[in-house]
Amino acid sequence: MKYLIVLALCIYSAHATVKCVQGDGSEAAKDCTDAKETLCSGPKFTEYTGLAAGVKYACGKCTVEEGCEQCTGAADKACNAVKEAGADFNCYSYTYNATSKAFDMSAKTSACKRLKDTGIVCNMPKKDATEKTYTLKSGCGNCTKADTSCESCAKDKCNTSSAIRVAVLIAPLLAVLVNLL
Repeated sequence: MKYLIVLALCIYSAHATVKCVQGDGSEAAKDCTDAKETLCSGPKFTEYTGLAAGVKYACGKCTVEEGCEQCTGAADKACNAVKEAGADFNCYSYTYNATSKAFDMSAKTSACKRLKDTGIVCNMPKKDATEKTYTLKSGCGNCTKADTSCESCAKDKCNTSSAIRVAVLIAPLLAVLVNLL
């Protein structure tokens, strides 16, 4: 009797279709139409950048160059489930100025995308940074080992340059001095 149950399960699992999230990810996982399909695919989420654009959730494999990732499917649950995103946050970006040989902070912030369990992290160049010691231009995310002249902070819009921080602190003092004189 045990052998018949095991045999029945093997036959069922051999013909069971794989469940995958399909389309834009707004609907529940569905069985794939091709019973031979074993893989599911979906857009890749890159921390601090977001989901790859133009990639749909689907049954079947994909190419990594398209900005997608794939997984081995199962009959009871989709392996390409939609990842839960956290609230966006903002960081300032920096560009290297070859004339002044320093990094200039952008006037506007950039939106940083993250998953639900990922913390807020901004980065910025240190005072002595060069193009080779600070390569992270977006301002979003942690410093890498290659970026030796980089510092991180963990609040929304926290990566303002130290010159601006000093100016913000000194400006009220100057106003008081001007009024006293």
